[in-house]
Amino acid sequence: MNMVKFLIAFALLAGATFQAQAQTETLKIATIAPEGSSWMQDMRAGAKAIEQHTDGRVRFKFYGGGVQGNDKQVQRKMRTGQLHGGAFTSGAMNQFQPEADLLSLPLLFESIEEARYVRERLEGEMRQKLEEAGFVNFGFAAAGFAYMMSNKPLRTLADLDGRKIWLPEGDAVGFAALRALGVAPVMMPVTDVMTGLQTELLDSVAVPPVGAVVFQWHTRLEFITDVPLAYVYAALLIDRKAFERIRPEDQQVVREVMEGIYRNFDRSGVDDDQEALQALLDSGLELVEPDPAEAAQWREIVNRSHRQLAENGQFDLALLERMQALIGEFRRGAAAGP
Repeated sequence: MNMVKFLIAFALLAGATFQAQAQTETLKIATIAPEGSSWMQDMRAGAKAIEQHTDGRVRFKFYGGGVQGNDKQVQRKMRTGQLHGGAFTSGAMNQFQPEADLLSLPLLFESIEEARYVRERLEGEMRQKLEEAGFVNFGFAAAGFAYMMSNKPLRTLADLDGRKIWLPEGDAVGFAALRALGVAPVMMPVTDVMTGLQTELLDSVAVPPVGAVVFQWHTRLEFITDVPLAYVYAALLIDRKAFERIRPEDQQVVREVMEGIYRNFDRSGVDDDQEALQALLDSGLELVEPDPAEAAQWREIVNRSHRQLAENGQFDLALLERMQALIGEFRRGAAAGP
């Protein structure tokens, strides 16, 4: 081959290689889920399937175990492009869209059936609001209810006095709810909670049982208050600008695979949480039941707090009223029986 032909062939090969590289998009995703957890295993399997079905044009790089920092740090890195997305629980999703976490309002639901009834009718709208705010998502995955867990039994409003209860950073609604109950919550990143329990900066947490087991917080606690505190769910959010760099046909592959994974998470989440609750009881934690009238008083106080926040513009009052109307509809149906 003479030199001219060689240079032409080299240029063509280099151009093809550059084009292939340019077509490859790697989405960098952060999560607090520990390495080796079922979430990480399923997401990595999904990422492998996506890579195969897009001929390597779309890849995922996951950062597990909170190595990229807390929710606020991950959000900041998403804004600067260091990360393209993250897995967030409902308490942090209002930082992306004000109404994205309304299903997790404290003391809103009395049962998982109520939560499902309302969610079935409103999730599509909430997901669309996230998309319009610039965040691609693949559905919500339920993690059951959070409960108050503590080192002293909490049965009455008086028992809450002076408690050092953890809430995640940025949970303005949860903060207002506890303040309405006369509690001054301690807000800190999830990654600092174990240290807070060990040093007695905290003596109580509001967390789903599965979270208490995964993070081993239950080893520092003794009691679980048997009142569903908040319906907890999670979502994978990806910055739309990063997502739209992917070919349209590959975007569809990502959506189909990830939505399938999140449907599986959603189906198993509540059962996993119930199993975790039983594991906590088997490990020695004690379930304490407030008087029903006392629990009703808590709900009344906190629901007034929710409405005040909505009237002050924290989130959409009309959506809150629709949620409450759906809850009333469900309860009337349940009371009427089959």
